[in-house]
Amino acid sequence: MPDLDRLVAGLRCRDVLADLSEFLDGNLGSERVSAIQAHLAGCDNCARFGGNVAEIVAALRSEGARAPRLDASALGSLRARLQQAIVTPASHDD
Repeated sequence: MPDLDRLVAGLRCRDVLADLSEFLDGNLGSERVSAIQAHLAGCDNCARFGGNVAEIVAALRSEGARAPRLDASALGSLRARLQQAIVTPASHDD
């Protein structure tokens, strides 16, 4: 297991991992982005892990964008059925 306390370019790996989602979503300020990019440039473990996560996030976003949208009636029906399933879970006879 990689050392999460490894310090590269002023950031520890655990700090980069904690901000990875926000980094990938573009929700960090430019100073933090620069610091994370500097860390990733010098840390093979975080760069490899971050790259894998970025690929997965991109694939999920791509698939989500292609998924058909439910109309309001179908969405309402689905929500009602899910709520009913939560309130009265189906019994399983083994």
